[in-house]
Amino acid sequence: MHEIGDALGILHNGTLVFGTEAEPSIHMDCCLFDWMWNGKNIVEEYVENHPPVPGTDEDELLQAYLQAKYRIIVPRSRAKGAGVYCVDLFSSEEFFLMDIGISESPLNIAYATRTILLGGYWITGGAALPTGQEGITSAVDLLRKKRLLVDGKFSGSHLATLVLVRTLLANGASQHTTYGPFDAAPRQSHGDLKWTNAPSPEPFSSNPGRNSRCPCGSGKRYKKCCGAKA
Repeated sequence: MHEIGDALGILHNGTLVFGTEAEPSIHMDCCLFDWMWNGKNIVEEYVENHPPVPGTDEDELLQAYLQAKYRIIVPRSRAKGAGVYCVDLFSSEEFFLMDIGISESPLNIAYATRTILLGGYWITGGAALPTGQEGITSAVDLLRKKRLLVDGKFSGSHLATLVLVRTLLANGASQHTTYGPFDAAPRQSHGDLKWTNAPSPEPFSSNPGRNSRCPCGSGKRYKKCCGAKA
């Protein structure tokens, strides 16, 4: 925990100092996925030493965690109360992200977050950092200088993630995270996070495939749920 805290710039004189309520979750997310020992992170080490029974919920969850990706995502359109259709800023991959909090937030904000493919949907690791163009530009410049971002891809993904998160924390990204319920706490201003290069929003009904699971969370195919009403 101290090594990751030092890498993220939150270890001071041997003490972890969290500036906001969100930072312990961000720190722990990096501890689980980006602290390497003998070539493995903690999730990989756990799966190797405690192999789950194939076909169980535990097996499905752990296999999803093994494929987790850290990204910067830009929302394009929302399914309010469920998630957002978004694009990966580096790879240009488009996908649906199941996250209620992000679905309730402005579309012109980018997020640095761990993404996990579970049950046909991408979800976040629960420690997303809202960020704007200035913070991302600073992070990208540093990643390129360190040769950790080449042709839009991370080289040395764990170290690249730590550099990215540290830079965004230094730019105050964690100060823009507010926890729900949404109607019980005042919203912080996100004016300085505006992402001017965000793709133009697309109508919600044009995004899901007819045979995709409906983003409303019903578990039905889109054509037999919200798509049938369109």
